[in-house]
Amino acid sequence: MFKKSLSKFAALTAVAALVAGVTVMSTGPVDAADVKFRLSTMAQPNSDAHKFLLDFAKQAGERTGGRAAIKVYPANQLGDWDEVHELVMQGAVDMAMQSLSTKFDQGLALAWFPYTTLDYASSKKAFSSGGLIYNIVDGLIAKQDMKLLGVYGYGMGGSGFTKPPPHPRDPNARQGTKCRVWPGGTTHRVLMERFGFTTAPVPWAELYTARQTGVVDGQIGGTPELEVENFADITKMWVQYNDHFEPVWLVVNKSNFEKLSAADQKAVFDVAQELSAKRFEEMESADQKYLQVLRDKGAEVIILTDEELAKFAHIARTEVWPKIADEIGPEVMAKLKKELGIK
Repeated sequence: MFKKSLSKFAALTAVAALVAGVTVMSTGPVDAADVKFRLSTMAQPNSDAHKFLLDFAKQAGERTGGRAAIKVYPANQLGDWDEVHELVMQGAVDMAMQSLSTKFDQGLALAWFPYTTLDYASSKKAFSSGGLIYNIVDGLIAKQDMKLLGVYGYGMGGSGFTKPPPHPRDPNARQGTKCRVWPGGTTHRVLMERFGFTTAPVPWAELYTARQTGVVDGQIGGTPELEVENFADITKMWVQYNDHFEPVWLVVNKSNFEKLSAADQKAVFDVAQELSAKRFEEMESADQKYLQVLRDKGAEVIILTDEELAKFAHIARTEVWPKIADEIGPEVMAKLKKELGIK
């Protein structure tokens, strides 16, 4: 009996030691347990952007042996993008693929600063890892306990109208049309007013109703894909101004990300970078696909010629930029001008 009791004690001691060992091993960023990430996005279910994230989550899980478990929440299920930005800063939401709020750093307005790029090639260069805008944004959000994993390029920006402007190709005409701009910044308010529009700030979540009821006649701040996803049934005209490149930023709370081992962090980062690069190669054909959808649904699609586009860009850079330079600050403006060869 004593031997049996001793054996039982030894067994319990061994189990306790094993549990203690596991507890020690599972503390810190090691490959011992899953880390679950909630990923918020503005993208609608089954959209190209949503599929991009599902692929990202799947590949990240596979390359980390399941240790990075990412669940995607589409259609702003975890909150509007401005709210989610703050939640990612706090770590209450782990990841997001969305626009970035300027509430905590005005320099992030560079993301949609007008006419920093003009076409797909210049946008790819500026917004890819190592590019000017990518590097600036990554540095700014690092101060907010966030890390940039990649960029999903929606495409080149333009305007969708329920009531079309009479002179969409002329930046010097009075349009008599009210255009929605996003709240919380002056960049495109000043731009669109210079191009002959009156403006009104409307949150994205309220924009469909605002356009449908005539509160505004159209909007700036989207791409052909976003127009099809959200407003195709009420769009009468789309104007491809190429006024901005439309990125959504795939970001992660740094503290939460560092719960993964360094190897797993690299694996997740590499997946994001590879998928971002692939998307950059697909952007132009994606834009063309959605422009055709708009045409098929009865909208008039206006594509500016190279000469017209250059005229819009020149006016923006010489007349509008001086009025909105404070949005991004002198240091960022100086870097931008140097990159573009503007004195």
